[in-house]
Amino acid sequence: MARTRLITKTLGVAALATLMTGCWGNRSEKPPVHIVWNMDFQDKWDPQEPAPVGMFDDNRAMRPPVEGTVARGQLHDDDLLYRGRDFDGRLSDELPESIEVDAELLARGEERYNIYCAPCHDHSGQGKGPATRRGGGFKVQPANLHQSRLLPMPLGYFFDIITNGKMPNMLPYAAQIPVEDRWAIAVWVRALQIHGKDKNWDAAPVAADASDAQPADQADEKEGS
Repeated sequence: MARTRLITKTLGVAALATLMTGCWGNRSEKPPVHIVWNMDFQDKWDPQEPAPVGMFDDNRAMRPPVEGTVARGQLHDDDLLYRGRDFDGRLSDELPESIEVDAELLARGEERYNIYCAPCHDHSGQGKGPATRRGGGFKVQPANLHQSRLLPMPLGYFFDIITNGKMPNMLPYAAQIPVEDRWAIAVWVRALQIHGKDKNWDAAPVAADASDAQPADQADEKEGS
């Protein structure tokens, strides 16, 4: 019995040593062993790989998605959250259900406003940011957020302006600012309006209409005349 155990152990050690020789990590000129061949060489095309000539008109193996396809989680069917509008299509003064007004939202709105909006509208919202004092300023003054025209505007209005921009000066910020942050900024704008109500901030320069903007050469001609 003892002899049988000794032989078994010896054979086991020898088998283990033989297996370990395959794990030395030395390079080999021989091709690797493919236990299941079709797992390594599948009959498929990779993304961006060309298709066989003549199979598709555009010669691409990867086919475009079916028209109207929406990526999972990207449907954006909540008009209030993603477009700032009520069920009737009007800009809303209500916040989406997923957004709650609290100290954290205000702090986030202030932070994002100071990053993206203050360079033009300044930290108080009077439209006198540092960008207006560089390179000759703007032909169209950034909006004073305290002017009487903007005070009654709903929150959805500011969300929409951030999302889609307002020509000729302001480009859309939808790509830079996530949806929730746009709402936070809109809430902070309202907080600034309330804070500046009795501070005469509405006397700051008001944004000119786009129709009032004149090319520099025309303005020079007027001054010369």
